[in-house]
Amino acid sequence: MSLKENFEKSFTVSDSAAEKMWDMWLVSLGSLSWTQDQLESMLNKYVEQRKIAREESTKIIEELMGQTKKNQQQMQKLFQDAVIQALENANIPTTNNIQDLNKKVDELSAKVDKLK
Repeated sequence: MSLKENFEKSFTVSDSAAEKMWDMWLVSLGSLSWTQDQLESMLNKYVEQRKIAREESTKIIEELMGQTKKNQQQMQKLFQDAVIQALENANIPTTNNIQDLNKKVDELSAKVDKLK
């Protein structure tokens, strides 16, 4: 083989190798672009799911807080009713009873003073 043929063959092989490297480069860029698109799509889905999860958890927390407040009010009412019932059953005089008794004592004291 002559020197010229060797150079031509070397350039042909180099040209073919460069072409294949270029094709591989383009395939790699295409793959990288596809991967980036897929990653972006996955991240968008993840963010959307997190947003939905955050909205749902906020809604659930608000519902739980409302239910807790309602339960607290019901328990307070039950406790008040139980205390009132216990006081009524214990025959403990109320403020009105004491005021009535004080009024009667004052009336009786006035009658006693008149009799003196």
